[in-house]
Amino acid sequence: MGNNHSPATPALTVSTALTQAYAHWHAGQAAHAEQLCLRVLETVPDQPGARHLLGLIAHAYGHQDMAIEHLRAACRSPLAPAMYHSNLAEMCRQRGWLGDAESAARRAVALEPQLAEGWNNLGIILQEAGQLAASLECLQRVAVLLPDSPETHNNLGNTCLLLGDTAQALLHYGRALALNPDHAQTLCNQSLALSNQGRHDEALSAIRRAIDIDPLTPLALQNLARIEQARAAKGAAGAGEVSATAADAHAASVQAHALRTQGHVDEARKLLERAVRDTPSDTSLRFDLAELLLLQGDFDAGWREYRFRYRMAHTAMQARHVQKPRWEGQPIAGQTLLIHDEQGFGDTFQFLRLVARARERSGARIILDVNADCHALAERSGGFDQIIRAGTIPPPFDVHCELMSLPMALGLRLGDLPIRTSYLHADPQRVEQWRKRLAHLPRPWVGLVWAGRPSHPNDAQRSLALADLAPLAQAGVSFIGLQKGAAADSAAAPPAGMTMLSLGHDLGSFDDTAALITLLDVLVSVDSSPAHLAGALGCPVWVLLPFAPDWRWLLGRNDSPWYPSMRLFRQPAPAQWGPVLTDVAAALSALAPR
Repeated sequence: MGNNHSPATPALTVSTALTQAYAHWHAGQAAHAEQLCLRVLETVPDQPGARHLLGLIAHAYGHQDMAIEHLRAACRSPLAPAMYHSNLAEMCRQRGWLGDAESAARRAVALEPQLAEGWNNLGIILQEAGQLAASLECLQRVAVLLPDSPETHNNLGNTCLLLGDTAQALLHYGRALALNPDHAQTLCNQSLALSNQGRHDEALSAIRRAIDIDPLTPLALQNLARIEQARAAKGAAGAGEVSATAADAHAASVQAHALRTQGHVDEARKLLERAVRDTPSDTSLRFDLAELLLLQGDFDAGWREYRFRYRMAHTAMQARHVQKPRWEGQPIAGQTLLIHDEQGFGDTFQFLRLVARARERSGARIILDVNADCHALAERSGGFDQIIRAGTIPPPFDVHCELMSLPMALGLRLGDLPIRTSYLHADPQRVEQWRKRLAHLPRPWVGLVWAGRPSHPNDAQRSLALADLAPLAQAGVSFIGLQKGAAADSAAAPPAGMTMLSLGHDLGSFDDTAALITLLDVLVSVDSSPAHLAGALGCPVWVLLPFAPDWRWLLGRNDSPWYPSMRLFRQPAPAQWGPVLTDVAAALSALAPR
């Protein structure tokens, strides 16, 4: 198909390319799906299946006008199925184009009268257009087709509420919540119905629970304000402030960061908790609070806030939109759970320990999806039934979970750690290859990593120059540089008195790094992926930490509950590496031959 593929890539038919594109999309691999669709369009312009999928992808990542353009192109084909028209209807509704939305929805149900989603979309469109009797009829059709859908009963409740039938609305909301007690949008709508009946305390309980479940529930804050005002007008306690301005939220974030940087963690937490209460829909504040809670070891609250990491403006494009529900920790024997990694290499090494626990808890068949750089190490870690490389179309699965969402799903607490130790294993053949490479060096062998990834938000505080490590130089110690990237070049001129063999440029993969680490007497590293790798291997590792460390290193301790083989050396005050290096040098002297 087309002429823009390499000779090593077999030509695809349009049908095969579309099948693969939709499979990638269902697995949350949007980039792969998009590229295949674009290849299809090079061969068959406006091919409806490719245009439809490109519209779904654009919609998921917030490009609404582009999504509608793709869907309209797809629906111009006489072969476009009803679902294409139904999806176009929903996108037009969200854009506020109710006339176009209604036309598309009516086309969908005309093509497929049993399409529940089409009737549902038409019912909501008519509801928003004020055609309430017609909306009720459409949604009642949906209830016949999908009697156990909480969304259906929520939508029916909304139309009943607009028709003035509050009692019937509450019955539908109650049915929806019986099917899914955590359906935040239903709780939000129920709160208004309860408030309309003067049941303000019950209404407040419902809306606060909705916000707690999902602070981004549409209209939740407005409903809270309205209910608070109604409650206050009835003579209850004053409502007080229920929201704050964006400027207030930004000021709180800046102030909390400054407090944390100076070590005033309790004060920063109080400030962030107050700001989150005032502006619960500000996901950046919630993420800041998550990191601080985890830093303090408050895992119950911390993991709950950490779930918003892909709901911020600067992270939304990194989200993986898997078209299956997320696993929340429930037993799912007989089903298949896809666990996929995310973020940095160190995060993958740290949280691979939880895969086996997830299999035990869920009773499911586990497919582990990891990036190619970590694949070989992960493959030897066990705890799964099948492992695939990121970007590969996975076998069919029922639910999914990000690797760093496993702590929340499993209810991980500080006291549960370390769970597994030495759960990663080096390749024995590579270990022997590196042993021969190091055989001429006198012991002890001390590995050095002095800089992390430059693009890391906190890199300026956590990374060092090799010259800064001059206090570590001492006779009888063989230093081995594992540093990679541009920072490795400085190893050509190590500090005076430091005997160093720089191997960073020779480390072809993490398999090489792991094999080398297992031979060291100790790895001395800044907070970076080799430190996590050493800890996961169960090898001795000393980590140099800034005064305000990453959340995973906790506070006020020189060990890590994540990695029993790790020792932490902390700055006593901001930017003070001198005392840290003095302590490390003293510890190294105990390893040196006497």
